[in-house]
Amino acid sequence: MESIVGKVIFFQWQRKLFAIITAMLIWFFVNHTITTSKTIPSVPIRVINLPVDKTIQGLLPNGFLIKRTTLTLSGTKEIIEQLEPGDIEVLLDVSNLPNEAIIQINKKNLISLNPNINLSKHITSVTNPEFVIKMSPVLTEKIDIHIHPPIGSAPSGYVYLDIWPIHLIQTVTGPQDQVLQLKNQGLDFTVNLDEITKEQLEDIFKKNPQNDEVSFIIPENWKKVNIPFMTRGLVPINDPEANNLKINFLKKALIPFAKEIPVHIFYPLQFSQLINPSTYALEASEYIHFKNDLPILNLPIFVKNVSRFFVEVVKDNIELEIVTVPKTERERLEWSIGFINVNHLEDTYTAHQLSQFKEVDQEQLTKRNREKEDYFRRRFRLYMRRFKLYLSSQYKLELESKLEGNKISIHIPNASLVLPLKGENAS
Repeated sequence: MESIVGKVIFFQWQRKLFAIITAMLIWFFVNHTITTSKTIPSVPIRVINLPVDKTIQGLLPNGFLIKRTTLTLSGTKEIIEQLEPGDIEVLLDVSNLPNEAIIQINKKNLISLNPNINLSKHITSVTNPEFVIKMSPVLTEKIDIHIHPPIGSAPSGYVYLDIWPIHLIQTVTGPQDQVLQLKNQGLDFTVNLDEITKEQLEDIFKKNPQNDEVSFIIPENWKKVNIPFMTRGLVPINDPEANNLKINFLKKALIPFAKEIPVHIFYPLQFSQLINPSTYALEASEYIHFKNDLPILNLPIFVKNVSRFFVEVVKDNIELEIVTVPKTERERLEWSIGFINVNHLEDTYTAHQLSQFKEVDQEQLTKRNREKEDYFRRRFRLYMRRFKLYLSSQYKLELESKLEGNKISIHIPNASLVLPLKGENAS
């Protein structure tokens, strides 16, 4: 049996070996000459030799275009079938291109990212969808950042006040037409108060419990704006003043108003023949006392939603103002809280707040001081609008005033329900 097998194998073995070698060579050459095609999506495009005074819309800082292309490659089947997305990139030399050119990619533009694949030997043709490269002059401009009021809600126990700085600038470099369009529109910056926790504000407050205005420093990863033609995502704000970005909150508290509050009766001239100090005088009562012939409110009073420093500034210049009119006009008289010599109070508040800042950059001193002054004047006016008097955390001060006989009587609803308080936390 063995002799038969040996005879079969070795009979004319030279011819058999030659046939095997010939078959292998034929397979090798045929396999390497068969061509096929394959479409590769999302091929990155890298630009080189861009003139320094020009740029391309959608060009990223790393030299790649935001836009990618789809290539259909034809060539040796063995190599083409190996290609996968990520194996190649397109390299465009734009040094000799006109400002606007239709790009046709050929195999000279292909770069293999796979060291095992030699594209130049095995790619016979390249087709791609038509796309246009448009170069434009580079322009650098300062773009205003619009700082919008925050969205969301302040943490429990705190009231949102404002943001500082009130104005920022982004220095942007890009295609001239797009930079100019962006300059006209400006950039937008908004923070979400929901991302700030009560615990964070409490930790800040504990470091300086005498100051009920709490400043939350905005984290670096929040300080970003969207510049569509530069990147797909947000970019950091490059204004140095962004280092000072902070959101200011007021810690809620019921603040005792430790000053006597004068009560002033306003007699309109149009009704003065009928209603004047001689015909209708303010009547003393349980809650209205006279001191040196001046009526004052005799009741423990509290305020909230303003800072303690604001109260300290205005406490001697507050009065209750009651407007008299005939009963035919109104049965119950209107009243309001009056601030006396408002301009002086605002100046005092603003000057003190400005004194807390130490300006380092002398070149920006005048401009920044003006911005800070406007900023604190707005906060003072905000506090004026928010200023309310309370009998307790649950009850606002309400006056029921009317003409009775030849007197002006004042009744305070709920006053009898409120015990004298030294202060309590706001709910």
